[in-house]
Amino acid sequence: MQDKEVFGKGNSSGINAKRIETLVDGIFAIAMTLLVLGITVPSIANPTEAALYQAIYDLIPNLYSYALSFMLLAIFWRLNHLQFNRIQRADATLLWIIVVWLLFVALVPFSAFFVGEYGDFQLPNIFFDLNLLAIGLLLFLNWRHALNSGLTDEMDEEMKKSSLRSNLMLPSISLLALALIFLPFMKEYGYGWSSLAYLLIPVIKHFSGNFKY
Repeated sequence: MQDKEVFGKGNSSGINAKRIETLVDGIFAIAMTLLVLGITVPSIANPTEAALYQAIYDLIPNLYSYALSFMLLAIFWRLNHLQFNRIQRADATLLWIIVVWLLFVALVPFSAFFVGEYGDFQLPNIFFDLNLLAIGLLLFLNWRHALNSGLTDEMDEEMKKSSLRSNLMLPSISLLALALIFLPFMKEYGYGWSSLAYLLIPVIKHFSGNFKY
């Protein structure tokens, strides 16, 4: 089977779309693994059962940030995988969209550590949501470019429109989470509650079906 090509047939650079997919898989594997570094075993001078329970309780924000970020990265990876099942070739624009996209993917561990440690403050939550918004928008742009540039296999117009709508779901939820941060009562109850917006993803998927490609 001939590899998917970048820059079209006859490309002499030796780069193909499979190399892009391999790079994506590698970056995601590293980013998802690094997330666990935000969780450290508590150091307790005179450990007791009560002290250990309290230490684990204090880790809940970090554990939540880890789990949420891990699952979101898994969803983004899955979406990219679905896209490349359809993408038959790549051009320079698609390549650089993916590179910039991976830049923000690799930033997620930092965003997760930041919000895990300082989730009661506004800035870490804004930073986290902006990071995810950038990933979602770039993934959408990648797919739109692939469709508009004829880089995919044959798809009817309805399927194209449906797939574009599916790709807007994640950035829309990031925008919702960002908007929640600025509600007046969030300062009192905690800015971290805004991240509950991401729990809408499985609900929306349940009622709208799987991501359409």
